[in-house]
Amino acid sequence: MHPSEYGQLISVTGVWVQIGGTALLLPLFFLLTRRTGVRPFARRWAWAWLAMQAALLLVALRYLVAPALFLNDAVVHGSWLVLLHGAYLFAKLSHFVLLLAGVWLFCRGNEEVNLPLFWFAGAVVTSALAAVGTIDLNPVLGVQEPLAMLYYALCAALLFQLPAARRTPGTRFTGWVFVCLMILWTVYAAAYWAGLSQLSWVNPALLLITRYNSFFDTAGSLLLAFGMVVILLEDAWSENEAIRLDRLRAVAESEERLKAVLETATDAIVAADAAGRVALFNAGAERTFGRQREATIGRPLAELFVPAAAVEVGHRLDLVRRAAPAQPSLFEVTGLHTTGYRIPLEVAASAQPMADGALDILILRDLTERRRSEADRAQLQARLAQSARTESLGRLVSGVAHELNNPLAAILTYSEQLLTEAPRGDTAGPLVTIRDQARRARAIVRDLLTFVRRREERREAAEFGELLDRTIRALTADLERQSVHLELEIAPDLPTVQCDATAIEQVITNLIDNAARATPGGRVRVTVQPVEDRIRFVVEDDGPGIPTEHLRRIFEPFFTTRGTGEGTGLGLSVSLGIMQQHGGTLEAENLPSGRGARFVASLPVHSTGEARDRIPQRVTPAAGLAAGGRVVIIDDEAPVRDSLRRYFERQGWQVDEAADGSAGLALLLAADAGPSLDLILCDLKMPGLSGREVYQRLREARPELLTRLVFASGDTASPDTAAFLSLSGRPVLEKPFELRELVAVIGRLRGRMPLVG
Repeated sequence: MHPSEYGQLISVTGVWVQIGGTALLLPLFFLLTRRTGVRPFARRWAWAWLAMQAALLLVALRYLVAPALFLNDAVVHGSWLVLLHGAYLFAKLSHFVLLLAGVWLFCRGNEEVNLPLFWFAGAVVTSALAAVGTIDLNPVLGVQEPLAMLYYALCAALLFQLPAARRTPGTRFTGWVFVCLMILWTVYAAAYWAGLSQLSWVNPALLLITRYNSFFDTAGSLLLAFGMVVILLEDAWSENEAIRLDRLRAVAESEERLKAVLETATDAIVAADAAGRVALFNAGAERTFGRQREATIGRPLAELFVPAAAVEVGHRLDLVRRAAPAQPSLFEVTGLHTTGYRIPLEVAASAQPMADGALDILILRDLTERRRSEADRAQLQARLAQSARTESLGRLVSGVAHELNNPLAAILTYSEQLLTEAPRGDTAGPLVTIRDQARRARAIVRDLLTFVRRREERREAAEFGELLDRTIRALTADLERQSVHLELEIAPDLPTVQCDATAIEQVITNLIDNAARATPGGRVRVTVQPVEDRIRFVVEDDGPGIPTEHLRRIFEPFFTTRGTGEGTGLGLSVSLGIMQQHGGTLEAENLPSGRGARFVASLPVHSTGEARDRIPQRVTPAAGLAAGGRVVIIDDEAPVRDSLRRYFERQGWQVDEAADGSAGLALLLAADAGPSLDLILCDLKMPGLSGREVYQRLREARPELLTRLVFASGDTASPDTAAFLSLSGRPVLEKPFELRELVAVIGRLRGRMPLVG
């Protein structure tokens, strides 16, 4: 056989060996790709071997068709070979690109590899080769040699630059295989260029490698594929190991969380085995029963209860075990503390099937505080009911007083005037009787008012912290039912105050209850701290806040935003009256955040005497009235106006009168109402414009006239009236008043002692 034919036979045989080896690699890689999950780098490598198989098939086709083609037209045959060689070069370049892409994805974890750009470059190279044109395979191999060296070098560099944590036997082995392949293709290049240069001393040394290159390529491909398979299996094992460790950590964390829940639970959690002995005893159970866990584990479960309760627990557990499916049983029993104290317990019992029998699980809640809170709440509700009845009685008495005091005022004023005008003997006696009976009726009305005030203003020394704690404990159950979270920020060592404890408890209850109702399922924050000589009590909620149109009326009696039957509208009004009767304040505002409302109560720390000094003072009697004054009388009761006008005119005063607030305000705002005005005597409750509104209009338009303003009213006991009078600071004459009281207040306003008339 001719040597050239022998060399061609070796080359063809080597190509078919490569095709067979690559054919074995293709299903292996595609199978591993499917079995090991989605791994982009493995898919790139599988396609790389597919491209290699295509290139080898093209080479085999070239060997098969080349002898026949040489027998025909060389130009035509040559063009077919050029196209065949170009397709081979493109497939081989795709193999290199896909190998590099797979290594890049494995090392960098980045799928943003622009493979079309690489293939475009390959297409350009192939087109250039086609343009040159050759029917010999060696120049084609000469073109791909530097490309193979470049890609193999890049792949090896990427694998050797992996961080230490990712360096494995597979990556090291594959990296060295890439280095060996780079060296092998360097030898191919040297042999090719030596052949071109006719360096005969080099050719014999490289002849063996170049002649058997297909076998070397097959060995290199198998080694490279082996390394890639190892990398793929190592990566899958690493991923599975990471998943396994994550699961182990999750289980450990779950066990730690379960342990933390058991140990931090406020309820007692106890488990008993099939023999009825304690197998689990958490920290809550230690607190509830006063027993140590180590000493309790293994002891009979019945020791935790009084005898009758132990029988009940055993019966309930039997029922739970027989239930299918198991349903928890809820009941109440009496537990036994180590000190002998009996503990009311709420029990939730269930049974958990286990391999060695059922495990009885009991969740026990100490009801001591709940029972105490319910008792305190019942007591507080009784106090609130009593306070509400007292408030209703006070309003009734105030209304009756207002209706009786107006006619009594006219009767008393007329009788006193007539007695001072030297009546005849036969009329003096009846006038004295009329005056005395009017005074008697006034005394009866004032006794009723005094009775109401005494019930509302009863003062005693009280620790504000204890009072607050008692009230909040009584409200705890209601707040829990409404799912309201109560946050407390209470300063330590709150001072002692002189107050009506029941009334202050009512204020605290009203404010917290209103806040809770405004934010069901939300948060209520209570802050209590001493500020100078006062105690500041703040209640905030995270509800929708108070509409602007309601904010100015929030303390009006009978004003409510709740539905029918849900409120009387007296809570905040009564609370304001109580605070003001104690010399304190109560204000409402929306939070700056725009969501939620805030009520701020301020209670002075002082003695009972100091507290009473803050109530608007009543005038003391005096006699006589200096002449030459001017008075404006505003009252809707004509007899009262007539009696007062007659008295002032007989004392030499100029009198202007008005039958309602609007007419009176018009008189006061007239141009001639000025410094010569000595007295404005205004009723508080009138149809239309009330005395309170007259005061507010004057404060805006003619504030200088407020120094001459005196209120007259038959109703000064109601909380809203008392609150207004306290805030205004103006003197008040309680109807029916005597002329001596009227003279005294006029003297105080005119800044001199009254003269005897």
